[in-house]
Amino acid sequence: MREGGSPQLMAMVLEHLADQREALQRERDGWSFVWSGPEPAHAKTADTFATVDQLIQQAQTSLLIATYNIGLSNQFQELLESIADRLGSGQLQRVELFFHPIQIADRLGSDPLRMIRQWFDKEVWPWPAKPLIYVDQRLSSGAAERCCQHAKVVVADADTEQSSALVTSANFSEAAQRHNFEAGWLVREPWRADQVAKHFRQMVAEGLFLQV
Repeated sequence: MREGGSPQLMAMVLEHLADQREALQRERDGWSFVWSGPEPAHAKTADTFATVDQLIQQAQTSLLIATYNIGLSNQFQELLESIADRLGSGQLQRVELFFHPIQIADRLGSDPLRMIRQWFDKEVWPWPAKPLIYVDQRLSSGAAERCCQHAKVVVADADTEQSSALVTSANFSEAAQRHNFEAGWLVREPWRADQVAKHFRQMVAEGLFLQV
């Protein structure tokens, strides 16, 4: 005011500062730290398994899951079955699963995709409603270098106003999400979560992942 600023100018500046503060707070609220580990190490931090379970149960349209290892424990079979039930009933329209078949990686034979499909349908997902499943295309091309899909991600409801994503070091398995020390970030800002899903779908479009 001493420099000759009008009350209207001051009001505009204050409104702009308030908007910036609100945007910063939204950014802070949009991210949270997620942790796996033995109690009580993560007692005050969001638990990985609980976070993944919540994302899956609250998803209204779609799920995208990327993992290195798929857990085959009874508890994870129950979690997968809950996804299959919702997919079969139409509660979920689309489920995409990116993984590395570590359990059979050394015996894929001459037709890797067929072997992976047979193993997946029998050992991992025996229920009628099937997700779209993808593996690293180098598994079928006989690449000399050791390679695998190693990202761990869960995206719920991509391309919607409630899109959210967890990017973590934890595999989609009970050992990783309940016992190992693992760390991740949960984002609830839809445009950021959508970036994760779009990245995987772009890799499919470019042939880096093959549908099995």
